[in-house]
Amino acid sequence: RGPPQAPAAAFPAVKPGCKMERYSGRFGHRPGAESFRPHMQVPEGLMLFKRAEGTLVRDIPSVRRMLPYVMRGRNESAVYFEQRLIVDRTLEYIRAWNQAHPDDEMTLFQIILAGVVRAIYLRPHMNRFTVGGRVYQRNAVEISFAVKKRLTDEARMTAVKASFKGTETLHEIRRMVDEAIGEGRGDKETTSETEMNWVLKVPGPLLRVIMWAQKQLDAMNLLPAAMIRNDPLYCSIFLANLGSVGIDSGYHHMYEYGTAPLFGVIGRRKKDQVVSEDGQVSVHDVVDNKFTFDERSTDGLYCAKSLELFKTFVENPTLLETPPGAPGEKLVVQARA
Repeated sequence: RGPPQAPAAAFPAVKPGCKMERYSGRFGHRPGAESFRPHMQVPEGLMLFKRAEGTLVRDIPSVRRMLPYVMRGRNESAVYFEQRLIVDRTLEYIRAWNQAHPDDEMTLFQIILAGVVRAIYLRPHMNRFTVGGRVYQRNAVEISFAVKKRLTDEARMTAVKASFKGTETLHEIRRMVDEAIGEGRGDKETTSETEMNWVLKVPGPLLRVIMWAQKQLDAMNLLPAAMIRNDPLYCSIFLANLGSVGIDSGYHHMYEYGTAPLFGVIGRRKKDQVVSEDGQVSVHDVVDNKFTFDERSTDGLYCAKSLELFKTFVENPTLLETPPGAPGEKLVVQARA
C-alpha cells in the first residue's frame, strides 16, 4: 500500500508564478519538522498602480532602496540642519522695490519661498519622497505653509498649498503665493478644512480605522488623486514662518501622514554678530532657520548642498528675477554643486 499520504492541507498548492520557500515559523523551528509557504514573484513592491503626484525612482543604489525597510518612519529617518541667512542685501532689495511699488509690497517670506522653489527645481533629488517602501520623484514643486486667518491670538490656523513648475520668476511666485494666502485667509473653508470637519464627525475608534485604511491605500498607490491634490501634507516641503509672529526658529518633527520629506522653520529677523572667514566681527541682519529632512529620499550631503544653494538665492534675490538658466545663476549652481 505504500507509506501513508500527508493531509492535503499540510502542503498547500503552489500557484503559477510562486516558489516554495522554507521557513522556521514565527515562534521558532520545531526539530524534525519543516514547513513551507508560497512566495509570490511579483513586480517591485507590489506596485500595481502609478502614483498621481510622482514617478517611481528605479536607478538608486541597493543600500538606499533598503533604507525604507530599515527606517520605516520619517521621524526615525530624520536629519537636522541649522542655517543662518545674512539678509542685509535682501532687505535693501525689498526696501527699494517697496519704495518704487507702494501698491505691490514685497516681503522677506516671498523671497524665501522663491528661493526654495528655485533650489528644489535645480536640485531635483530634493523633490523625492518615500511611501510604501519606495522612493518617488515628485512631478511638481509643491510648498505648503501655515496661515493665520487673522493676525490675532484667537484666530485659527490653517495650511495652504501652492504648486509650481519651478521655472517661475520671483514676481510670478509672489503672485501665486498671495493667491494661496488669500484663499487661506478667506471666510470660505479650504478643501482640507472641509474634509477634516467631515471626518471628525466619525467616532474616534472608527476614525482610527479610517486613518489606518488610508495609510494602507497610500502605500499601495490606491489613494485617489483628488485626496492628494489639495492635502497640504502631500508636498515637497512644509514651511512654518515663525518669524512673521516674532518668534525664533526651532526644530520641528516630521509628519508620518502624507509625503512631505522636508520641514522648514523660518525664524525672526534680528541683529547679530557674524564672524567672517578672516576673523573680522561685524553686525548684520540675520534669520536663523531649522530644517528636518527625511534621509530615505536622498542623502544628507545632497540636502546640505541644496540648502546652501537656497541660501545663495535668498541673499542675492536678483538671481530670482529671471527664469532658471541665466548665465549668472549657472555659475552659482556650479560653485555650490
